Amino acid sequence: TDTGLYTCTASNAAGNASLSYSLHVQAPPQLWIGDGERHLAAVANTSLRIHCHTTGIPPAQIQWLKDGHPLDEQDGVVVSEDGGTLLLTRVGLGHEGLYVCQGSSWAGLAQAEVQVSVHVPPNIEPSEVDLAIPENGSVSLECLASGLPAPDITWYKGHEQLLAGAGLTLSRDGMHLEIPHAQLSDAGSYRCV
Repeated sequence: TDTGLYTCTASNAAGNASLSYSLHVQAPPQLWIGDGERHLAAVANTSLRIHCHTTGIPPAQIQWLKDGHPLDEQDGVVVSEDGGTLLLTRVGLGHEGLYVCQGSSWAGLAQAEVQVSVHVPPNIEPSEVDLAIPENGSVSLECLASGLPAPDITWYKGHEQLLAGAGLTLSRDGMHLEIPHAQLSDAGSYRCV
């Protein structure tokens, strides 16, 4: 608010003289990402937009860093003309990391950072789905699921959720369902989700 024109005037019986000063007060930049987020999660193969907001006089020049290194506009990374928006066009695991929005002007330097993690939707590897075993035989069903974060696995027989016990064994990670002594009542449709 002190920015403006300041004038001093000297006067006496012989006349007046004045000198004017134009004062421009600079405010150091302040930066924040989005609504102040410190962590963002993106789903693989989607896009992610990160907004860096800045205030200050004069306006700050913005540069983006990832894990301490300047970002090149490659690998699906696009920076808006004013630098305020970073777009990851197709998120992959290589986009995980610490992103820093750095603003600099004559009045100073500031930065804001956000940690980006990438989530990968669950996927189940196909396996043999039609099994025949003799009564009292042993069978192990696999549900080889992957994803980030690691998915929780639930087994069903028909519409009924299965739990360990009563002749069933579940591995700790849920990927293996074992029926050590199969009975006729164990026949049916099993599904892992």
